[in-house]
Amino acid sequence: MTPRKLVRTLFSALLLLAPSAAVLRAAPAMDALRTQVGKFDLSAPAPGAAKADSAPLSPARADWLQAERMYSDANFTPRAEHRIDTGPNYMVMLQGFHWYADNYWLQLPNGWWGELADKAAEIGKDGFGLIWFPPVSVGSYYPTEWYNLDSQWGKKEDLIRAVNAMHQAGVLVLADVVLNHRNGTHGWADFTNPDWPTSVIVQDDEWPGVSTEPYNGKSPNYDEGQGDPGCRDLDHRNPIVQNDAKVFMRWLKNTIGFDGWRYDMVKGYAAYHIEDYNKASDPVFTVGEVYDGNRQVVTDWIDGTDDTPGKANASSAFDFPTKFNLITAIENERYEILNDNGKPSGLIGWWPAKAVTFVENHDTSPRDPNFIKNATPEYKAERLMAYAYILTHPGVPCVFWPHFFDWGQDYQNAILTLMRIRKAAGISSTSPAQVLQATSELYAATITGDKMRVTLKLGKNWGWNPGPGWTLATSGDRYAVWTQPL
Repeated sequence: MTPRKLVRTLFSALLLLAPSAAVLRAAPAMDALRTQVGKFDLSAPAPGAAKADSAPLSPARADWLQAERMYSDANFTPRAEHRIDTGPNYMVMLQGFHWYADNYWLQLPNGWWGELADKAAEIGKDGFGLIWFPPVSVGSYYPTEWYNLDSQWGKKEDLIRAVNAMHQAGVLVLADVVLNHRNGTHGWADFTNPDWPTSVIVQDDEWPGVSTEPYNGKSPNYDEGQGDPGCRDLDHRNPIVQNDAKVFMRWLKNTIGFDGWRYDMVKGYAAYHIEDYNKASDPVFTVGEVYDGNRQVVTDWIDGTDDTPGKANASSAFDFPTKFNLITAIENERYEILNDNGKPSGLIGWWPAKAVTFVENHDTSPRDPNFIKNATPEYKAERLMAYAYILTHPGVPCVFWPHFFDWGQDYQNAILTLMRIRKAAGISSTSPAQVLQATSELYAATITGDKMRVTLKLGKNWGWNPGPGWTLATSGDRYAVWTQPL
């Protein structure tokens, strides 16, 4: 018996010794989220074992078992990919969804995946080089069966069609991988496809566990970061979690076709695990959701994802510090917060090559299904000012789907104009930026691209301009952009 088969056999035996559903049932005192889980059975068959009744495998189970065979460390060696975030990056990213794009809200014939497939050619033509897809597994941000791709976003076949359509349009596709936490298939902790014992759950998770088992049936390790009360928080020091995460990501990349990763809730586990997962899956680009306005916290996380000198293969991070500073400055017409001794005050002022800037995303935009259609003119004007900032400044700018597709042709044209100025000027993630003014009612900065210099002005002060030799390239409510050849 091979070592791997022995591990799987022991794993199956442990599952068969699991306590009954009656013992694992949620306690009456737990809140409503956890008291409605009902009964479940942890005696799932070991990976690769035939079912006693010889019933055909579900598609999710068949995909999991195939992935185990194809992408385990024993059978697969990742091929080295060229990382696009190791130097200047000229791409603009599109967040390819919002909270109200799934089947709970929209009744699209082919789900949201079908919408993405149908829009792919337009997205590529408009100049987007990257698109971020929502989580692919059933349960989305609260995933259950990782390999069940028939989710609230649509069917597996339409997901693959969307990925292929983006590639045909010249757009790289990022999968939103949710590795911090996971829910059971029918209850708290009955993990299937991949099958796991409850010992993958951190000791301080909300699930009460089994009082008669060592460590209450959970891992002896405590959570390395933030927890999520709606899911079971996973122990990434556990080899089962580590190995199955690597296999799953290899399957997403090499079978489904994804190019890279948006790591969800990375404050929930140690940054060095990201380095392991990147090495195992060889993505072309990765970005982590470090949801924090403190740029030291974000910088430390990036630093922790690569232990080699130079940090070239470190993951990028969403620039929440810039987002929070920018919106605060615009809404209050006080732009001092954007200036750090002549440099931008967010992550782009410290580590622009690894910064993904954005105006809003699904987490920061108002949680109102009617907001997309009913946003006030002032709200829209302020967000367009923010786009003028991120699309002229260093970092990799990310455009939010409803802003681009749902706020009308004039709004889309304004964003497209800013994108075209960025491309014409040769502005990249690492282009130098110099803050010229940052006071009440006035922000001005010059960014030097490969082909042109660009000056941006924000605020109510219309008396300021960059002087002779500059050409006004575009302007709108409280913003203006000038260009000058090098």
